[in-house]
Amino acid sequence: MLKKGYYAFCLLIVFNAHAVEQKVQPLEEIIWLQSYTPPFHIAKSESAPQGGICDNLTEQLIRTITDVKHTRLIVPQQRINKYLNEGKNVCFPCVIYKKNNNQQLNYSNPTTVYPPFSIITTKELKPQLEEKHGSPIHLINLLTDPQYVYGQAAARKFTTKINTIIENTKRDKESSLSWSSENESQAVIARLSHGFLDYSIDYPFMADYFNKQGEYTNIESVPIAENDIQFIRGAIGCAAKAPNNFAEQALKKINRALKNNVLQSPEYQQSQHNWLKTTFTDFDKHYQQQVINFYLLATDAQANTDH
Repeated sequence: MLKKGYYAFCLLIVFNAHAVEQKVQPLEEIIWLQSYTPPFHIAKSESAPQGGICDNLTEQLIRTITDVKHTRLIVPQQRINKYLNEGKNVCFPCVIYKKNNNQQLNYSNPTTVYPPFSIITTKELKPQLEEKHGSPIHLINLLTDPQYVYGQAAARKFTTKINTIIENTKRDKESSLSWSSENESQAVIARLSHGFLDYSIDYPFMADYFNKQGEYTNIESVPIAENDIQFIRGAIGCAAKAPNNFAEQALKKINRALKNNVLQSPEYQQSQHNWLKTTFTDFDKHYQQQVINFYLLATDAQANTDH
């Protein structure tokens, strides 16, 4: 009787373990979100043969990960959070890398490296802002200065440190949010150029990109004094709330493809170099150290971009 009971108990354990395994189905589809935010996402052209900063990354991952279905979905930036919070099988290729996952996103290994965020303003206002608030500009002083109007795309996020400064200084003060559903980046730049805003915050290469388009030629960037980092690493974020262990399954495939194919690809490296070299001193060196050598890096306080 004891033996029969023992065997029955063992069979029950095996059955239960098998049942748990059955709950997690193999990954079938990754939905790649894309927003209206040049130069991160733009159509291919003679001047941008591989599209925007994040376009070749998505393209190569789709080509490399062949055992799942891939769907591209273009949505307004502010709807990205909606898809993430609803637990859809979505990944977004343009997020700021963080070492720890959160309730909304699980993060891939780093995919690129950006210069620190800067103040974006006009050629006319830049000398005034620098004279009054320094160069680099003291962000807290500028954000609390009632003389100037701050604006950003409604869904735009920065590093944790800058997000916190904005939250604490602008909570009860005037600021202007752009709710445009198409080309949110350009909506902010247009309002700056025409004097409806005085300044915003973004990567310095945003000023270069829009000046080169010809429609707005008076946009400039100024470094931020509160930046205590030399770079910001980019990554892919996948929906943590998606069922069936989606994020874990997707990122396992994504990280393998990044390591073995995409990040070493001359095509991808050339794309990143073309977009980022002009406003980022030693981009190639940072890319090698912080992206290619990611697996070899020891813990480095300077490499932690979640400030």
